[in-house]
Amino acid sequence: MSKPVFDRLIGELTKADYESFAPALPSSGSSPPTPDWSADVEIIRNIVSDLVKKERDVVVVMHSFSGMTGGTALDGLDKESRASKALKGGVVRLIYVVAFLVPEGFQHSPRGTRENMVPEMKTDLEAGIITVRPEDAKAMFYQDLDDSTVAELAKDLQPQSFASFWSTTTHAAWRHIPTTYILCTADVPTTVAAAQYLVDSAKASGPHKIDNLIKVDAGHNPFLSKPEWTASTLIEEASKTSGSMQLLLWQ
Repeated sequence: MSKPVFDRLIGELTKADYESFAPALPSSGSSPPTPDWSADVEIIRNIVSDLVKKERDVVVVMHSFSGMTGGTALDGLDKESRASKALKGGVVRLIYVVAFLVPEGFQHSPRGTRENMVPEMKTDLEAGIITVRPEDAKAMFYQDLDDSTVAELAKDLQPQSFASFWSTTTHAAWRHIPTTYILCTADVPTTVAAAQYLVDSAKASGPHKIDNLIKVDAGHNPFLSKPEWTASTLIEEASKTSGSMQLLLWQ
């Protein structure tokens, strides 16, 4: 099932003759909640693997939380690694949209705790879920959308697996695949500062392929508030490394 929040963006990409998909990830909305993020990593890896086996060039777009799972899932699926085995196809670019761009061995929160989580993330350890109340949705996610649109979007908010925040990254795909980072300056100020810190820290940590940082006056979800701009930017960035590609979107 695709993520409906990407519908506007997918529509714009389709109009430009680009094929794209936004599969849902199991850690969001599953009942019972997932015990970690391994199911997310598996679905990302399986879908990308199927595409590259068909000799497709793939661009992976990650938003927010999925920067951790996406960065972990792509080990060996980059174009260069596959070419070294005389295989065609591969992931040719990563695009992080205010997403977690983190190194190997990164854990958002120590197991069993809610450390590093903002107050709006309401945690229920017994139920194993994290929720955001509809009244907090605008300030946290939809800063540049009108109230009526936010009210509709808030109806579709899903609980997130608490334990998915306790998992640990095992791979940093941005070290091996050309990477663009989109920083939304109208997001929550602490999120903007954190995103800039992640990019700067990644570049200082050693080998990397982060080659573009784009700043846009948009809230946390530019694919909702600026779908035309987001589509054209994704296409421009993707076209730097491939003339024909499949775009995969994850949140």
